[in-house]
Amino acid sequence: MAQQQGARNLTVVGTASPPIDAVERVTGQAKYVGDIELPGMLVAKVLRARHAHARIVSLDTSRAEALPGVKAVITHKDAPKVPIWGNRTYALNEQVRFAGEAVAAVAAVDEETAEKALRLIDVKYEVLKFVLDPEEAVKPGAPQLFPDGNLEGQPRVLTRGDVERAFAECDRVIERVYHCPTMWSGGMEPRVAIAQWEGNKLTLWASTQAPCRVQTNLTGQFNLADSQVRVIASYVGGGFGTKSAAHVDETIAALLARKARRPVKLQYSREEEILDSNTRFETRVYVKIGVKRDMTLHAMDVKAYINQGAYHVRLGGLGNQATHIYKTPHLRTVQYRVHTNLPNTGPTRGVGDPQETFAIDSAMDEIANEMGWDPVEFRLKNVKRNGDPIARGGTGPEDGRLVTQVTDRCIEEGAARIGWARRNAAPGAGQTGPKARGIGVAVTERGNGGGLAGATVTVNLDGSVVVFYASTDIGTHSRTTLSMIAAETIGVALASVRAVAGDTEVAPYDGGSYGNRVLYSTGRAVDAAARDCREQIFATAAPMLKASAADLELRDGVVRVKADASRSLPLRELMQRRGRSVVGDGNVAQSQAEVNVERAAGAHFVEVEVDRETGKIRILRYISAHDVGQPINRTVVENQIEGGTIQGLALTQAEEMRFDPRDGRCLNANFLDLKPPTMLDFDARVIEPIVVDNVGEQGPYGAKGLGENPCHPGMAAVANAVYNASGIRLRRVPFTRADVLRALAEQRTGVSRTA
Repeated sequence: MAQQQGARNLTVVGTASPPIDAVERVTGQAKYVGDIELPGMLVAKVLRARHAHARIVSLDTSRAEALPGVKAVITHKDAPKVPIWGNRTYALNEQVRFAGEAVAAVAAVDEETAEKALRLIDVKYEVLKFVLDPEEAVKPGAPQLFPDGNLEGQPRVLTRGDVERAFAECDRVIERVYHCPTMWSGGMEPRVAIAQWEGNKLTLWASTQAPCRVQTNLTGQFNLADSQVRVIASYVGGGFGTKSAAHVDETIAALLARKARRPVKLQYSREEEILDSNTRFETRVYVKIGVKRDMTLHAMDVKAYINQGAYHVRLGGLGNQATHIYKTPHLRTVQYRVHTNLPNTGPTRGVGDPQETFAIDSAMDEIANEMGWDPVEFRLKNVKRNGDPIARGGTGPEDGRLVTQVTDRCIEEGAARIGWARRNAAPGAGQTGPKARGIGVAVTERGNGGGLAGATVTVNLDGSVVVFYASTDIGTHSRTTLSMIAAETIGVALASVRAVAGDTEVAPYDGGSYGNRVLYSTGRAVDAAARDCREQIFATAAPMLKASAADLELRDGVVRVKADASRSLPLRELMQRRGRSVVGDGNVAQSQAEVNVERAAGAHFVEVEVDRETGKIRILRYISAHDVGQPINRTVVENQIEGGTIQGLALTQAEEMRFDPRDGRCLNANFLDLKPPTMLDFDARVIEPIVVDNVGEQGPYGAKGLGENPCHPGMAAVANAVYNASGIRLRRVPFTRADVLRALAEQRTGVSRTA
């Protein structure tokens, strides 16, 4: 289907159009959840634990409840004994497992009263021992967060070939360790939830990427039918995965609203958002890699410790970089997903792929340099190509076959653009003075998101079109791209289409905005709904134009007979004569287990300058080459590549959450100390996106997902460029000036860099 669509003379898809909701966003007309005010609405505040691990011995709320203006107070006694989505425990718990966990909540007539009420709640704790390091947490005698221990399930193991025998056959083997700490990569908008009950029906306005997931969680929390819970998330100020599943704030707001019998708004502060959203989980990855003299990657062994924190909204882990990029005949990956007394973890942009790319593509660079090979040629020799076997569904045996894969072209086009031939033949070769320049590369890939997706498309009597879908536009401009798909399929101008997003009561079920899935999966649903509309329009027009439906076409808002363009009707006139709107439905179950496996690749090249006196790393030029299939909107695609690239680069400089080893509390839960980069830290003009021409087979009009991929390669690409510039190898992010200076000092004294 996609190839046939891609072969059409496209008029909307493939153009560079501005976002259709740009005016609303920049003028303040767009209503975010924090902008909503309801009559009689109360303000909610949450009391949070100051201990990393403790058991609540007693909790007295009587003084808070007696305070004038307080309308509701809830504790773990009020919370349903139903686990929050993907978690092991409840919205409020008797045992707290990280400093900052919710202990109680109040709803009052104003913020000042709510804050005062929190100070009147008396909590007595039995303080317990805590553990922050995932490797320490699995050792005998470590503090236990849960009765069954700290390890989440069994280790996740994948084996291909005979790894031990293969290493004995290799001509060169290296072993390295790469570390990414707990990091926060959330959006500018703090989490907000507004709950309102009307009888036994709950309406919740939420800052979420996945309204239907929140709805499912709330129906379980309150034992309600789907029809009794409506979730609305019209505009979301960024999420990057931190808002991709149900969370405790939605349940707390709903509990308070039910108890107070009034609407309640719970809006997190910046500190709360950092502490109690989804953090990017810590990884410590041990990589053993072996090669043959003919430049063949022969064996790889990857062992990873994944720090899940106290809770998780989805199990964390590495992605598929070790298993899916390179043709490694002998491979073993083992992942330990471990609970510690750190804040919640969950999907953040890339969901483990940035951490894994850092480890795998750094190790690839290290062994290539040790063997004296060109790192680009080494990758081109070993990357998977069309027709190569690959696992269906992400993991498991290689029972699928790669199609529409252009990893090699991404590498080649990126190398040509950066001028790869001018890189240093040896680290820092020929460079004198304090500043040294170097070029690095990293490669990535990822699947297109799947699962259930639904959409409804309505053609009104005036010929205008409305696209309804339940996911949210989190800055990916899905309103625009999905509207473009509908416009192209029906045959109307984009100006006549608008989109309504994020309302579970007006659109079919959709999994949410995450994991490269909205364009790929929801886009297919929109295309199906639009085709349904077009067929109904043709059925109406056929007798009017004295032709069969099969002989008709709809282009530029006009229905005409293909063989005789003079026999035509403007869509507006046809719809008015029809006298009722056309409604099309589209629902898809996008499988990730087809034999023909379609994935999206990317290659990043960066030129850096390392100041050997100050330790500063400056990005001089950055090339991001990506396979996006058929780009639906080139402006959106390039913006996504630039934004994702910047977010990947941010991980090299800052965003590490630091914790006090004495009490487990976060030391930098604010923008000032966390130091997420701003527009002053990165010059977007140095980033050059390359859209590699490659129409896919399975997505709408041959499109592929893109949201996650540009975030993956930044850490590895910069680390490899720093090595090419200076000869120091950085294996822990972020790359602080102190780390660079320490490595340079060790280089001068002859001590090898190991961290």
